[in-house]
Amino acid sequence: MSNSVWGVRLVLLLSIGAGSIQPALAMGGGGPPVWTMTQKYCTEMVVNKGITDVDRFQQEVRKCMANPVTYPPTYR
Repeated sequence: MSNSVWGVRLVLLLSIGAGSIQPALAMGGGGPPVWTMTQKYCTEMVVNKGITDVDRFQQEVRKCMANPVTYPPTYR
């Protein structure tokens, strides 16, 4: 094969590859990391509990960060 055929094949391959990369990157590349959202959620949960002692506050946030799904909010 001649060099021009290889060139056309290479350009075609690269354009197809570049076209498929953009949708893959657009699927979920934005937003803050999950751990920062979890930390904000846990901090907000502990603030809503009304804990004012700094050591207990940090302990409750760590407890929530360990397992935010089962962290029990207390409603009064």
